[in-house]
Amino acid sequence: MLFHGASFPCRRRSYVIVRFEPPARLSLARGGGVRVGRRIRTALLTIGFSVLLLGLALRIYMGSGAEDRLKPGEAVGISELRSPLPKNAFLACPPGYCTAAEAITSPVFDMAWDRLREYWMEMISGEKRIVRALADPGSRRYVYIQHSPIFRFPDIITVEFVPLGPDRSSLALYSRSRYGEYDFAKNRKRVERWLFLLEKVAQPAMPSHKPTP
Repeated sequence: MLFHGASFPCRRRSYVIVRFEPPARLSLARGGGVRVGRRIRTALLTIGFSVLLLGLALRIYMGSGAEDRLKPGEAVGISELRSPLPKNAFLACPPGYCTAAEAITSPVFDMAWDRLREYWMEMISGEKRIVRALADPGSRRYVYIQHSPIFRFPDIITVEFVPLGPDRSSLALYSRSRYGEYDFAKNRKRVERWLFLLEKVAQPAMPSHKPTP
């Protein structure tokens, strides 16, 4: 209970007027604040739960077999690529194989291309969340789809083995994201890391660049 007082002089005497604040009004004000806080917490919990369900549904769909198949236009030939490449893509090619200016140089190996393919298969078998979507031995082309760790977004990777002579070969590697305009250098890191791992097992005559940290 609150009261407010004020004194008024009147003929040498002071009088105090006391005004009482009803306790019910105070309790109502406090109760209203509690209800608002509860509503905010409930709304935040509802939003968080909805986001969680959406993320779970997205993860389930992206990890399903529907995203493990190539869509029209995704089975590209690397030698046919032209600049500018999409911002969510990265390319590596042996000298003279690609016309896209953005391509880095692939390593050259002292072995036939089919032997290089065996080393490649050994290297790629250690990758996680990856499926082979296309195998075309006649064109020496293989296409893979690898999913991201959390939401399982698919990236498409095309590899083409390039014979450079009886016992000399290289490979072209094109990695790109199916969704999104930017990839935050994810495809570049993948291409450089895969080339680095392949060099470790196949020992190239002309090494490529070290992977980007």
